[in-house]
Amino acid sequence: MAHRASATNAASSPDFFWGELKNGRRTGLYRGGGARVTDIVSIRVSAEPAGRLSAGRLRLFAFIAIAAFMIAGPVAEQVFGVRSAWLRSWTMFSAIGMGVIDASFEIRLPDGALVPLDRFEMLGASRNGRLKRIESRDELASVIKRLCTAAGQGADIRVRARQAARGGWQIIHTDAENACAD
Repeated sequence: MAHRASATNAASSPDFFWGELKNGRRTGLYRGGGARVTDIVSIRVSAEPAGRLSAGRLRLFAFIAIAAFMIAGPVAEQVFGVRSAWLRSWTMFSAIGMGVIDASFEIRLPDGALVPLDRFEMLGASRNGRLKRIESRDELASVIKRLCTAAGQGADIRVRARQAARGGWQIIHTDAENACAD
């Protein structure tokens, strides 16, 4: 049976009560909602020694520092126009495909019309083979020579080709003249 705490006790507020009697002792001082006063007080007390950072706070500060460093590079360059070796901007796929040649081929029909030429079909090659990716000007010249041979003497094949470079695409062959005339 709970009894109201006396006015002389430290917890003289009317919403504090003594707990039940067990083995001749009171079980503790309770607050009106049923929570023990010692439980309420101990919730607010930290178990960490004063002056030390907890592991969780240390991880949080490290995460914030790393995130700030990652964001500072693009912000410095894009907002303020500052380029630095320490604050690098984000570059996605900076060297992928460098030197690769993008080529398209057309053949002139006897009536004068230009139609797309499928190099794989013309040379009887697999689409997953060596012709799939042209990586140098020498390979392009070899493909053009093979196409001209396969098309026969007097064939008019036009080639548009460009090569990937750091500054953008570089035109290396235009369709202004017959590639087989060389």
